[in-house]
Amino acid sequence: MMSMRMPSLNKVLITGNLVDDPEARLLESGINVANFRIASTQSYRGRDGEWKEKTCFIDVVAWRRTAELIGEFLRKGSPVLVEGELQTNSWQAQDGSQRSRIEILARRVQFLQKERAASESPDQGPAPARAVRREQEERSVPSEAPEDDYDDIPF
Repeated sequence: MMSMRMPSLNKVLITGNLVDDPEARLLESGINVANFRIASTQSYRGRDGEWKEKTCFIDVVAWRRTAELIGEFLRKGSPVLVEGELQTNSWQAQDGSQRSRIEILARRVQFLQKERAASESPDQGPAPARAVRREQEERSVPSEAPEDDYDDIPF
C-alpha cells in the first residue's frame, strides 16, 4: 500500500497595529532583523445581540531590507498588513526550562499609515506617508530569513 503525503500550506495574512515600537537591530553577520508585536482586533455580535471585540496579539519577525524599513518608519500604533508564515521559536529560559512560541516570519509587510494632513505636527508619526509610500514602491522584495533561499510554491 502506497502512503499518501498530505499537502501542507503555511500562509498567514493579518492586519493590526504595533503594540510597541519595533526592536530593529543589525546582527554581527550584517543582516538586519526586526521583532515586533501587533494587536489584531475582531468585532462580532454576541449571542445577546451586543457588539463585542476580541484582540489577538501576534509576534512577528522580519529580516533584511524589510526589517530596516520597519525600524525606520514604524512606531507604536502603526497599522500594518503582514503576510508570512508561522514558525516556532524555541529557547532555554534563565531558570533552565525550555520555552517556545509561535510567531509570524514576515515575507511582506505593508505599511497602512494614512497620509497626514499638512496641519498636523511632524511628531505625530514616524515619517511622512509620502516617504513611506515611496519606500514601499521601491521595495517590493519580500523579507527573507537568513537561511531561506527558496522560490514561492508555483500555484
